[in-house]
Amino acid sequence: MSIFVIKSVENPQLREAATRYRQAQRNLIKLYIKMKYFFLLFPIFIFSQTKVNFVSAKSKADVVIGQEYIFGCKLDVKEILKENEPILLYGYFKCEKDESIDYYNAYWNNDLYFIKTSNVKISEQDEKNLKSIDSLQKKKLLDELLYSIKVKNEELEKNVKEKVKLYTSKGNLNGMLIKTSRVFDQSEYTSGTGYEVSFANISKKTIKYVWFNVKGINAVDDVVSLQTVKCIGPIKPNEEGLYTFDYVWFTDIVEKSKLTSVKIQYMDGSVKQIQNPNDLIINETIYNLILGVEQEEE
Repeated sequence: MSIFVIKSVENPQLREAATRYRQAQRNLIKLYIKMKYFFLLFPIFIFSQTKVNFVSAKSKADVVIGQEYIFGCKLDVKEILKENEPILLYGYFKCEKDESIDYYNAYWNNDLYFIKTSNVKISEQDEKNLKSIDSLQKKKLLDELLYSIKVKNEELEKNVKEKVKLYTSKGNLNGMLIKTSRVFDQSEYTSGTGYEVSFANISKKTIKYVWFNVKGINAVDDVVSLQTVKCIGPIKPNEEGLYTFDYVWFTDIVEKSKLTSVKIQYMDGSVKQIQNPNDLIINETIYNLILGVEQEEE
């Protein structure tokens, strides 16, 4: 911007003209500043007027969702949703290959899918809003979802690592981690309930015998009876044992079980008592991570 210096003069008319010129220059500078801020704020005004939101919806009964197409507009089925599963919709897409099928972009169970528009329950206004979302708005919503998925996955990974560390410590302390401890109906033709237990030897010694003291519990949380089952080894360090016992209870009223204590005898004759065995029961994912077991893909 040019800067002009106006010298003082004796002629009144020239002095008045100079004053008017300086005022015009000040007004021009003020206008320039206003326009500058207007253009800086202009994108905010635009986005505030075109802000779009996710649409909360529910699925109809037994509907399929997928992440890619296999034949024309047919989805490669990844999941089947029960009725009224909550899903989040963030866009609309019309597939026009061999046939024409309308889909919504959906977020469910921490992942992204396609779902037919006819397979969700939403209002007419929500349907209208979804179909009006343009590509830039959809990308903005998708970026938000991807960030949310990233954060959740990081939290999940952190939680898994903490559990692995916790149960590794418990396993080392007690010499055992338990994968399953459950009852099963012995037969539809006889009255009887069996018991199954699987576990890993986390100690550095070979197990000779293990005794599990287990309560059988009925549907109203009353104890039916306390039974003891004996597992015969040998079970070497870092190896697993799976044992099934038939007719532990000669009744069908046992619905679940609870361990009260475990006794381990090693090949060297030493014995270990575990008074809190239920704290050693862990889910399969954590168990496999600790034992280094490769999980099969679903």
